Amino acid sequence: MESNAQRSHWNLKYEQGLPSLEKPDPFFISAFDQFLKDQLPHGGTALDLAGGIGRHALWLAEKSWHVTVIDISEVAIHKLGQKALDLGLALNLFARDASEYSFETAKFDLIVMFYHFDRSICAKVLSALKPGGFLICKSSLIWDGSEGPAPADLRPLAKNEIVAMLPTLQVMIHRERPVGDRGVVEYVGMKSGM
Repeated sequence: MESNAQRSHWNLKYEQGLPSLEKPDPFFISAFDQFLKDQLPHGGTALDLAGGIGRHALWLAEKSWHVTVIDISEVAIHKLGQKALDLGLALNLFARDASEYSFETAKFDLIVMFYHFDRSICAKVLSALKPGGFLICKSSLIWDGSEGPAPADLRPLAKNEIVAMLPTLQVMIHRERPVGDRGVVEYVGMKSGM
């Protein structure tokens, strides 16, 4: 699916509503509490890639984090902007494909990637993490050997591929498990150096 087709696809999905993407993922909250809560009690800088309607971004902003959200869907970014305004929260919002974002070196204490693992931007994501920064990621995994149609950079991950794609991060959590006819990988990595 090309960028415009992806944008149309996600705009339609967000117009129809995705209630399952309104609350933070339990793995995200658990990983945050385990690795970031005490380390940055007054907040930090975070990037939520393919952040959708902001389930993780809003949660972080409520905890005094400065959050940048990128999503290909203008509908999602508009809805997120309205919700942030209603809650009195400030977010930096960008309606664009993550591959079009201008990643700044060592800018973020935390990068969040949930169900959007774009292999083509891994090096940029890694460079955007500050030393001591964390990547919290959850993504689809090819479990039974079959995979559906998707662009090569966005197809589900293979078993153990996430570790190979993020070689400069210290692995804090790496779990892979089946979910129905597919799998899921949950990953937390930390960039070395302080």
